[in-house]
Amino acid sequence: MTLATFLVVLMSAASPVPQTALQPAVVFVCEHGAAKSVIATAYFNKLARDRGLPYRATFRGTDPQAELSVSALKGLREDGIEIPGGKPMAISQTDVEKATHVFAIGCTLPAVATSSGKASDWSDVPDGQGYAAMRDAIVRHVTALLDDLQKGR
Repeated sequence: MTLATFLVVLMSAASPVPQTALQPAVVFVCEHGAAKSVIATAYFNKLARDRGLPYRATFRGTDPQAELSVSALKGLREDGIEIPGGKPMAISQTDVEKATHVFAIGCTLPAVATSSGKASDWSDVPDGQGYAAMRDAIVRHVTALLDDLQKGR
């Protein structure tokens, strides 16, 4: 193992992982940037790290609220999943430009994202059915995404 590889492995264990031009970046977007996208980011980053994949995710909203969802934070804590740092922010053109993938979770993405060729929609994630139903649908999607990324698709 080279020193550079060792440092990458060492740094991937730290959190949060900063995004760089060399690091593939996934952006999860929900309406308020406070629950669904946060859950997706938390699980994606954990599972990608567990698989040794270089991908890392961040969360954004189309109409962000001031703080993260209390119920999402409670659920992630109960699941033993690290909560991603930051507050809800609107998805920007820079987010889209730096991303390799952009996922809408129950929201309509801005034109800059939909026209990027990087956007997909996870419209089947339930709303108003509680944390567990949301989490389970998101984890199914995240697992399938990571399987595709691991296969190089």
